[in-house]
Amino acid sequence: MNAENKNLKEKTAPAAVTETEEDDDFDFAESFNRKGRLFTIDTEGMEGHKASEVYKAVGSEPLIMKAIFINKDTGYGESVSVVTPNSVIYFSKANLEAAHNIRDNQKAVDKINEKGAFFRITEFEAKKYKKKGYSFEFLKKSEIPEEFEEDAACFKW
Repeated sequence: MNAENKNLKEKTAPAAVTETEEDDDFDFAESFNRKGRLFTIDTEGMEGHKASEVYKAVGSEPLIMKAIFINKDTGYGESVSVVTPNSVIYFSKANLEAAHNIRDNQKAVDKINEKGAFFRITEFEAKKYKKKGYSFEFLKKSEIPEEFEEDAACFKW
């Protein structure tokens, strides 16, 4: 190694970090490490349904989200799957930003794994495609009925 390369290596080498500096300077880094699957629900054997089918069946009744996944491009671009206790609901790529935000928020992931999150399906007019589109929105605590009957939409889907 010539002297010029040695000097360059010394200039670009990371400085030694003491334990206290590491604790202060690198606390943010842990949040970027994924530790296995984000959601704990087993989807094997669950039926899948388009969001439009579920909306036609239950309208905007509350449903329970147990997981949210981003499906890789299969020819139409990425899409979103929301898992309920009994099925998987497929949403279009119009929901990708919300799905990424949820999955990137560890507090949200923990709450969904722990209890689930109540949401409803909403319908909108997709002007670009001149047809209806479907999205999901979370419910405020005040919008969730205190008790659900056994035949409530959240348990069917």
